[in-house]
Amino acid sequence: MASTNLLSNTRVVRASYADKSKVTTAQFRVETHQNIDLNSVKPGEIILRNLYLSLDPYVRFSLDETGGDTPASLRRLNDPFYGLGISEVVASGSSQYPVGSLLSVNTGYEKYTHLSGVDDSNNEHGIRVLPAHARDESKGVPLSNYISALGMPGLTAFAGLKVLGVQTGKTIFLGSAAGGVGQLVGQLAKKQGLTVIGSAGTDEKVCYLVEKQHFDAAFNYKAEDTRTALARLAPQGVDYYYDTVGGEILDTMLDVISEKGKILSVGMISQENGKEAYPIRNLKLIARKGVSLLGFIYWHHLEYFVNGELDSTVRPLLERKEINYREEVFDGIENAPEHFVNMLEGKYAGKVVIKIADL
Repeated sequence: MASTNLLSNTRVVRASYADKSKVTTAQFRVETHQNIDLNSVKPGEIILRNLYLSLDPYVRFSLDETGGDTPASLRRLNDPFYGLGISEVVASGSSQYPVGSLLSVNTGYEKYTHLSGVDDSNNEHGIRVLPAHARDESKGVPLSNYISALGMPGLTAFAGLKVLGVQTGKTIFLGSAAGGVGQLVGQLAKKQGLTVIGSAGTDEKVCYLVEKQHFDAAFNYKAEDTRTALARLAPQGVDYYYDTVGGEILDTMLDVISEKGKILSVGMISQENGKEAYPIRNLKLIARKGVSLLGFIYWHHLEYFVNGELDSTVRPLLERKEINYREEVFDGIENAPEHFVNMLEGKYAGKVVIKIADL
């Protein structure tokens, strides 16, 4: 007998590769199929109804035909683009994730996602069961925060400061300070007694960092070069550089940072989206100045999800409005390609999220 539980699924698929070129909406195709069967789940499988989708620069690498760290299985043409999402389980063949479970998970750019192998110990889908209070938005913490301030960007900010070993009274500088990670790093660093300086790409973002998120100072890197700005804003020197930009600014900071300073390398957005790699010239200063250059990737620090420390530390700050976390939330999965391209080009402030459906 034919299934009577087929659901229509709109999704964004990879239509062509960008490789070394700038990403445009031509790399994507939006299509709709009647292909989700709620009766089709087998043991170890689940079907998700996707609610929110995070747009992140690192996913750009899946638009390269070869190379990079992205597995070939996540770079195939005509497959759904992917990202971190918040989803509700609507059909389940897994005792770990029963129907009604609310998850943070690597999912497709689509309304519904059918996952297999969810009971495997390697957790290749990055599944995290959200706490019951994630559903409660009455205290001013939207569910979308679980892929932003309480999700991967939040973990990156929270754990990154721990890896840096920041100390009260020191000065930290953040490139791309208005982004999903930087804005939280700055505000958490202020809570820990640091002087916080950030850079952003528009005057509006700079004002927001200082007036709403209480950075000590910020500057527009398109209007003033980093060396000049830091000489003006941090005459006492910079002790820590939280780097999500890389390239020329990283090269400058190797020269500018104080003796025995620390640099945390989290990302290199300046080198993405078809940009040529910038030749770093100041590497010799790492030894000469005793600078520590530390690498960071969030999945080395998942214990802060598991033990609840990120949630128990940051959520109360959000509830009490002691942290102002800026999200840009756009409706409709079909609009994801346009917003993904705009995000790569730095047109938005804060964390960029697509709302797909209501809980």
